[in-house]
Amino acid sequence: MVRHAGRSTDSRLEAICMVPADLKVLDVSHGVAGPMTAMLLADHGASVTRIEAPGGGPLPDLPGRRVWNRGKRSAVLDLKTASGRGALYALAQDADVLVESYSPATRGRLGLDHAVLAELNPRLVHCSITGYGEGTRDSARPGYDALVAARSGLHWEKRGRPGGGINHQAGLPDPLAGIEVPAGVIEGPDRDGPLFSGVPLPSIGAFYLASVGVNAALHARERTGRGQHVRTSLRQGVFAAVIGGWQRMEHTDRPFLQTWIFDSRAPMGVFRCADGAWVHNWVPNPSWIIAMGELDSLDDASDDQVTGGGRHRDDPDRLGTEPENLVVLHHYHPLMAAAFAKFPAAEWERAGARKGTPIQIVRPPHAALSDPWWIQDGCVAEVEDPDEGPIRMVGRTYTVTGSEGRPHTGAPRPGTHTEQVLAQAGHVRATHTAATATPPRTATPSPHTATPSPPRTATPPPPEPTAPLAGVRVLDLGLAIAGPYGCQVLADMGADVVKINALHDGYWQCNHIAMTANRNKRSLALNLKDPRGLAVLRRMVANADVVQHNMRYDAAVRLGVDEDALRTIRPDLVYCHTRGFEESGPRAGLPGNDQTGAALAGVEWEDGGVDDGGRPIWSRTNFGDTGNGFLSAIGIMQALTRRARTGEGARVDTSIVYAQLLSSAAAGAYVRADGTEPDRPRLDADHYGLGALYRLYRCADDRWLCLAAVTAAHRAALAKVLTRRPHGIDPAHADANANANAETEAAVAALTTDDPRTPPDDGKLAAFLERTFAQDPADTWLRHLDEAGVPAEISSETYSLEVFDDLEMVERGWVARFDHPYVGRLETTGLGVEFSDTPGELRGPTPVVGEHSRKVLADYGFAADEVDELVAAGVVRAWDPGTPVLPGT
Repeated sequence: MVRHAGRSTDSRLEAICMVPADLKVLDVSHGVAGPMTAMLLADHGASVTRIEAPGGGPLPDLPGRRVWNRGKRSAVLDLKTASGRGALYALAQDADVLVESYSPATRGRLGLDHAVLAELNPRLVHCSITGYGEGTRDSARPGYDALVAARSGLHWEKRGRPGGGINHQAGLPDPLAGIEVPAGVIEGPDRDGPLFSGVPLPSIGAFYLASVGVNAALHARERTGRGQHVRTSLRQGVFAAVIGGWQRMEHTDRPFLQTWIFDSRAPMGVFRCADGAWVHNWVPNPSWIIAMGELDSLDDASDDQVTGGGRHRDDPDRLGTEPENLVVLHHYHPLMAAAFAKFPAAEWERAGARKGTPIQIVRPPHAALSDPWWIQDGCVAEVEDPDEGPIRMVGRTYTVTGSEGRPHTGAPRPGTHTEQVLAQAGHVRATHTAATATPPRTATPSPHTATPSPPRTATPPPPEPTAPLAGVRVLDLGLAIAGPYGCQVLADMGADVVKINALHDGYWQCNHIAMTANRNKRSLALNLKDPRGLAVLRRMVANADVVQHNMRYDAAVRLGVDEDALRTIRPDLVYCHTRGFEESGPRAGLPGNDQTGAALAGVEWEDGGVDDGGRPIWSRTNFGDTGNGFLSAIGIMQALTRRARTGEGARVDTSIVYAQLLSSAAAGAYVRADGTEPDRPRLDADHYGLGALYRLYRCADDRWLCLAAVTAAHRAALAKVLTRRPHGIDPAHADANANANAETEAAVAALTTDDPRTPPDDGKLAAFLERTFAQDPADTWLRHLDEAGVPAEISSETYSLEVFDDLEMVERGWVARFDHPYVGRLETTGLGVEFSDTPGELRGPTPVVGEHSRKVLADYGFAADEVDELVAAGVVRAWDPGTPVLPGT
């Protein structure tokens, strides 16, 4: 049972599923990404059966499983036995989706290769999530989150690079080298080196990519009648996380291209207030903050004092993001810090709401999950857990007409439904045996299905290798990142996405941040504030499948692009609106962004190690804007699949805070009825890791080793490595050397205890390992640990500089190369999902504003003379190659 807004209902009655009717999913995964992928399908009405190994899986029991496995059945099957595999094979014959996260070698040993599963059920969508991808040179490396982050250089991107990512990628010197940075400006701990993340970013990225892949393959199945193999990896999840910072460009000196946002010395707007609480203010408005700090009270100030004569977005004193403004920000930062320290956080939050400037309190996850407005909204839900009783966790994360996407039950105990599932497997065997004994009969179409699906035993001819969303037309009215990024995901899946640009968007679209969210699109520059421009859009809507935007909804109504207005033109339209905050309540109409969403949802708290005395940090690699974009793309694809079956349009809604709540959930966050959180691994204040055996260590050569000894076998192997060394600490420390043997023996005892939990004196073990790993170079340690079977990697500071020249990544399309009219050669991260039958596409870079105006309008039925007239009237801008991308450049 699920409790929401004070009521308890059986949500099966209200979860009219947006995934294909009676979708059956097998979750044979472990870790985070796979279970969360299946969780989203369960939330939207799919019947999900989780297959678990006897005695648990390859990973320790993680608290987050109570969130990730909600709404599923649980059966324990031993896939190493013929009977266990036979039961799974039977279930696979009747399933639509199977999600697993085995290495290719283990998958083969268990008989779960795609060829085997496709022979059993040609309509099965088989999703594989690996550490580094199949057939790559790293595919045999241990695929734990921390290790993939280390090997792929993610730890070095958390707070950015001096001079920003563009200069770093190009190998250029820091243009602001030597500037004086005020105390308290640089985020994170006061140390150099890589920083561990409090949330499992590779898995979060892989979860989004797997969810996109599964839903894209289900949509393609409506056209082809066949399932296929969908593959992604934690490394591709890393690429999704770093998309803002990993870009290599030929011409880095173009006007408006670079910003200070990805510079590690940039103050990101996190301030401590008078009551000790933290707030996040973004984008910075120093003059307003300082003026507020001169008042005696924020709550008692007049409207004119607080608004400063205008709303935040109209304030002429807002600082731009040009790199040179970093020096200005440094000047103002101490003054802003003093102003924030004068009043409590709640007063600043209220003043920000009155001004219309984003200021939100940085909250721990338990406070986020106790937010009454979020409980009322449903993005926080309460479910009944068989062991914990009522617990609160992330709730709905996107809605599609007819389905609110809420969890309907808590996670069952492992094996709760084993007998039921085995009985189902037996029934499937009997049914398929009978089916092969008699000629197949023609299927009777369902009254809810536009075209009958072929019987599961049918094997249609292989489809043409077109992309999953080939033929889908999307109009992208999105702003900044959250809206456009979702449409970029659709474009990567083959949709024809037309970016509706304002005539003045050229400056923004030449920014490196905008270039992360607009590839594969065509640009139509259109003045929607002119009635003739709006008339053009309305004509286009009649021939479009999807309209997506992330403007505030009252603005959409005023502009005439709200759902009701557009549905009169195209009744079966899929209309998607994404927001900053929850759907209703006092924050609903406020400006929201990635930063304030991370503050509210507990992500900045987790990533900052605040529970251990650290300070909040906004990571440059988090999934707020982009997570929201992924959710919108997933919802749109489900709505399109539904429309293919029913002929009905739909509305899709999601928000940045929903995506940030998912990131918090990936870290295992949930709250008991008494408001307490479970005991779970948490980041330390210095951002080394989540415990002595899952963290970063500095070695003798100043390189960093990442250790992931997560099982008893790993710990025992590590103990043997330690005992093979002649001493446990550097003999130069004479006073400590006398105790070296005793310390080593204590460490070995802690590592070889029968207790499956973390060793009891984690701090003492971490200190011992710090001294030990500091004695030898990282390469030496990695060789010893690899030989012993202890999972470890060196945290690569240079991976990002090598990835665009890596032929393996280029050939797979994991990185993309384009020629761009403004920056010349442009290289970015590429496709995050691989499909066996309907591959995604890389067609072109972020377009120049108006680059495709004439072609787009022609494709949508406008005559050439009409287009000429619109261009001449200034309603449409049509960029011609050979002319400047921006006036004056």
